[in-house]
Amino acid sequence: MSRPIVVVSSPINEAGVQVLRPNCEVREVHYGVATPAELTEALRDADAVITRSLPVTAALLQECKRLQIIAKHGAGVDTIDVATASQLGIFVSNTGDANALGVAEHAVTLMLATLRRIPEIHGLVAAGGGFAERERMVFGDLYEATVGLVGFGNIGRYTARMCRDGFRARIVAYDPSVSEADMQAEEAEKAPSLAALLGQADIVSLHLPLTPKTHHIIGAEQFAAMQPHAIIVNTSRGAIIDEAALHQALAARRIGGAGIDVFEQEPPSADNPLFKLSNIVLSPHIGGATLAARRRTATRAAQAVLAVLAGRRPEFLLNPEVMGWARARLAA
Repeated sequence: MSRPIVVVSSPINEAGVQVLRPNCEVREVHYGVATPAELTEALRDADAVITRSLPVTAALLQECKRLQIIAKHGAGVDTIDVATASQLGIFVSNTGDANALGVAEHAVTLMLATLRRIPEIHGLVAAGGGFAERERMVFGDLYEATVGLVGFGNIGRYTARMCRDGFRARIVAYDPSVSEADMQAEEAEKAPSLAALLGQADIVSLHLPLTPKTHHIIGAEQFAAMQPHAIIVNTSRGAIIDEAALHQALAARRIGGAGIDVFEQEPPSADNPLFKLSNIVLSPHIGGATLAARRRTATRAAQAVLAVLAGRRPEFLLNPEVMGWARARLAA
């Protein structure tokens, strides 16, 4: 009897692959390395796919007659057409908070690196100087700062705890889906509006999924509402911020700086104007790249695949409405 085929469309931690191998045929066909035709051909035969950045479009899904589950390696599913998957009876899962601690740590890292201008001062010292410049250098503080969190899910809450417990920061959060009582339980103040948060925060940190409502939720109007010394950090999705407006705000020094892990276009083009600015710290979408987070994420994605292949509900199912008739589709 043939074993189910699982396509892994980006490199994942070996711990996840080892969970799959005893029961499945694992085919590593990586997005960005394989051609689109090779990926489509691999997925035509697949019973499951684990994806990190592969665009799982409606057109691709129509080719996948055997596919039972799309297991996202991570939390955000903006690259997956969940509605079409649901219509076709295909389960979609993510890995919950598996990488939340890693992303929260990276958010705090970017706060500190931006406030302390780490790339700039590293460059000064590496060029043979730095010490002659230190008398003129003054940095921002995370300690006892007001940290404004836009989005208060798993990653936002972990970030809040790190800033509050490690730096005695005051936490203000804006998230219409979270009650004031739930925020108070985390010792966070609920901002009545995004504008109210932006006007008082020394540090703004974004922790939102990318949806039509959150696309460009931070633009020229929002940067104008921020304090001139304030910095902004984005470890969620690039298109949450209007990058052109961000460039203008940083270039004109309307805000103090930015720490950016995600971009509207990934990878960004070589001529991205953000690269020429001195008051920004950049990283290549690696917020959840700690070893522990990668192990947890890969293992959870693999466990979701095995659950569905065994006829069970995966732990972090995103479209439970397919539970009943997905089975009918497969039996047809």
